[in-house]
Amino acid sequence: MQPGILTRGAMISIIGLLVVLFAATVFFVLLKNKKRNLYNRIWQKLYFFSISNFIIGLILFFFAYELLPFLSMRFWFLLWWIGMAIWLGFILRIVKEIPKIKEQRIKEDEFKKYIP
Repeated sequence: MQPGILTRGAMISIIGLLVVLFAATVFFVLLKNKKRNLYNRIWQKLYFFSISNFIIGLILFFFAYELLPFLSMRFWFLLWWIGMAIWLGFILRIVKEIPKIKEQRIKEDEFKKYIP
């Protein structure tokens, strides 16, 4: 129940991941707010992914730093990583649909060209 203090390497890697997630959040905000295009849905989902995981990681890091008995268990970090992997899997599934959507839009534009 009491996992102990995080090692220096673990602390640095978690802080590094949190910095990357924060930078990704800022980057995706900038991309999300640009003109509307086909990729806006992906930018929005990646924005929510990065901001949510940044906040969750910050909370988990705080619990581990303060050595709270149950909330600083390494199990929570494992669940966090598994959740991030599953979430990215769903986002990648949407990315794979983009070529089909592009092709469908091209066909619609060709069809609309001949309609008065």
